[in-house]
Order: sequence, then structure tokens, then C-alpha cells
Amino acid sequence: MQLRGTPDLGRILALPAGLIAAGLAGIAVWGAFSLGRPVGIAVFSTALFGLFQLARALRVVERCRRRADEWLRTSTGTFVPAAYAWRAEQLTSSHERRLLAKTIRRVAETSCERPLGTYRPRLSAACQRSISLEALAKTLERENEPVTPAGMLRVAELVTAGGGPLWGTSEEALGEEIETTLAVLTPSAGD
Repeated sequence: MQLRGTPDLGRILALPAGLIAAGLAGIAVWGAFSLGRPVGIAVFSTALFGLFQLARALRVVERCRRRADEWLRTSTGTFVPAAYAWRAEQLTSSHERRLLAKTIRRVAETSCERPLGTYRPRLSAACQRSISLEALAKTLERENEPVTPAGMLRVAELVTAGGGPLWGTSEEALGEEIETTLAVLTPSAGD
């Protein structure tokens, strides 16, 4: 989960971080000075409550990210409302583009091979569409050309959806998905 740029992240994580820090410091003091059992219970409880609050805070961040992704997925242009600009920046960052391009390129390179001694299914659709996958990776690597957040979400879904066309056997379905993704990924001149 990317956290950089998330709005109000410091405010969301302040309480859990403080509780965890206080709990860990208390555990260290309790262990060093052999304080009584009630003190030990209190400091361990503080640390555990901090971990619980951290899990809740991360769920809040994930919900914000999901809400932004839902809106950005429906927008194929370059307009992004200010409320979701942070997520659009995360999606279109050079790091994210390089990561997805590297993953797609790796899938294309290994799709036709089947090494001995390991169980890895042969990705017949990806093997047949390796040139299209390479074109998609090159589009992502051209950082001087803008991409849309909706297109980046489509690329991420293409890579991560285990039941999707990239990991399947239908060459036509994968070809259509790559074409659609490329079309959505590249902003039109009117945007």
C-alpha cells in the first residue's frame, strides 16, 4: 500500500504510533526495572491497543484509496478533482510506471518458457501476445509522455487479477484487454 501523498496521513497515524511507542517504551522500562505485574499488563495492553488502532487507521487509509480509485477508474480523461489528486499522483508516478512495466516485461519474457523442476503454467495467451505486452511496457516506460490514472488502474488490474486475461489462455481476450488498456492509458488530444 502506498502511503506517500495520502491526505491527513499524519493525523490518521498519530494516535496509533504514539500508543505503540508508549507501549514499547513502557515494556523496556518494565523489563529493565522488574516492575510489578500490573504495570506489565498496562504497558502490554497499551502496545496491543496501539497495534489495534494502527490496523483501524490502515483500514481508513485503504477505504480512502479505494474511494479515489473508484472515481478515477471511471474517468478516462486527464481531469482529476482536487480530492483525488493525491491518488492520481501515486498512480502516475515514475516509480509505479517502472514497476508495472518491469512486471509486464517479465511476464512477456517468461510466458513461453517452462523451466524443469518447477510448477508454473505456461501462459499461452501472453506468449502469443508478447509483442503487445512489450508495447504496453514501453508506453509505461516513456515517462515524458503522460498517462491517465484510469489507464494505470487498468494496467495494475491486468497484472494482479489472477483470473484475468493475462494469466489465461484466451489470446483474443488478452489482445482486446491490451488494446483497451492502451487506449485508456494514453490521454486523448482533447483532454
